[in-house]
Amino acid sequence: MDRKLLMRVLMKYLLLGLVFSAACAGSQPKYVNIAAVRHDISDTIAQDSASQRKIVSMGHTTNDSAVVFTQTSSNAPKREETWVRDGGAWKMKEAKDMANM
Repeated sequence: MDRKLLMRVLMKYLLLGLVFSAACAGSQPKYVNIAAVRHDISDTIAQDSASQRKIVSMGHTTNDSAVVFTQTSSNAPKREETWVRDGGAWKMKEAKDMANM
């Protein structure tokens, strides 16, 4: 009798372990290295001699697109820029002055 009870308990724990491992093995979220994206976009901005501006904050960021907020000086209005990855390089898709929003 004790052996049947032991087997039943063992089977329950084994089944419970399988359920938990299956739940944990589901799709894992893909993380974005926001610091690396910011650095890459900052390098691209630094190459643009026409408009020297600095990134002041980041918005929604994925591996292929990013919303970047920039300023040319501390009293200048902020700009919201949308960047997309084109091949291996980042390119600005659009920009809007925050004062107009």
